[in-house]
Amino acid sequence: MLKKLWVFGALICVLQQVNAQKKQDVYYYKNNGQLVSDKDSADFIRIIQEPDSGETNFNLIEIYPDGKKKAIGKVSSVLFSMPVYEGQYLSYHKNGKKESTLFYERNNLTGQAYYFFENGTLRQIIEHKKSETNGPAKILVNYQADSLGHVMVKDGNGHVLEHTSSFNGATIEGDYKDGFKQGTWIMKADMGDKGYKEQYESGQFISGESEENGVRYSYSAIESLPIPKGGMQRFYSYLKGTMKYPADARKNNIQGKVYISFVVDKDGSLDDIKVERKLYPSMDAEALRIIRLSGKWMPGMQHGFPVRVKYSIPISFSL
Repeated sequence: MLKKLWVFGALICVLQQVNAQKKQDVYYYKNNGQLVSDKDSADFIRIIQEPDSGETNFNLIEIYPDGKKKAIGKVSSVLFSMPVYEGQYLSYHKNGKKESTLFYERNNLTGQAYYFFENGTLRQIIEHKKSETNGPAKILVNYQADSLGHVMVKDGNGHVLEHTSSFNGATIEGDYKDGFKQGTWIMKADMGDKGYKEQYESGQFISGESEENGVRYSYSAIESLPIPKGGMQRFYSYLKGTMKYPADARKNNIQGKVYISFVVDKDGSLDDIKVERKLYPSMDAEALRIIRLSGKWMPGMQHGFPVRVKYSIPISFSL
C-alpha cells in the first residue's frame, strides 16, 4: 500500500513538472477590461498556454487573485493581449458556482448560451442563430428567470422586469415575443435622474431617447464606436503629417508598425495610452508622442450615454 502511494505521489510530481514547463503568457486585468501591470492591482489573471499535444488552439485559463477559477476555454490566437475564442467557454462566479456556458466559432458566439445566478439558478438561455445571408447572427432569448426561479420568459415569450448592475444599478423592463424584444423597453437608474426608453420591432431597434439630469437625447443606434473629430481619414492624415521618422531608425533601415492602444474616455479624451506591440525604442516613443498630441475624439455611445471604450491602432513607419 505504501509503495502504491509513493508511486502515485511521484506521478503527481511528474505531471506538475510537465505542466510547469508549458510556455504561457500571463496578463493582469481589471473587471472593466483594463490591462494592468501587476497582480496586486488586478481583478483577475488571464493565462494563455501553449496547445495540448495534437491541438492547435491555445488553452485559456482565468483565475481570481485568490486562486479560484474564473474561466476555462480555448483560443486560436491572441492580438493586443485579447483572445480569439474557439469552442466551449466556461466561466465561474467568485463563489465557485458556474456563471455561463458558451460556445464560440472564430470569436463569434454560436448555438445556445446558458447564464446562471450566483446561487446556481438558471438565469437565461440565449440562442445564436447564423444568418442565411452571412449577416449578423440572430440572437433569441428563449428563457429568462429571476434568482428565485420565477420564470419571466418561456419559449421566447414573456415580460421582463429585472435589476441589473449596468449604469451602477438600474431596473430594465420590456417584452419578448418569439425570442425578440418587442415594443417599448425602459431603463431607470437607481441613482440620479437617468434612464432611457427604446422602441423595438421583432428585435429590430427602431429609436431611443435617453435622459440624464433633465437633458434628453434622441439616438438612432444602440451603440456607436468612438471616432476622431473630423473622421478617420483626417486622423491618419494628421499622423502622417506629424510623424518624425527617428534618425537612428532611418540609419538602421528599420521599418514596420507600432501597435498602440488607448481608452477613449466619456469626454473624448485619450487615456491609458500604451504600446501594445513594440518595434524599435525610438519608433515606439514617436508613436506615443503623436497619439498624445492628437486631441479629443467623439466618445463611444451606448443607449444614448457616452462610455469609455478601449481602442487599438497600428502606426506604420515606412522609408
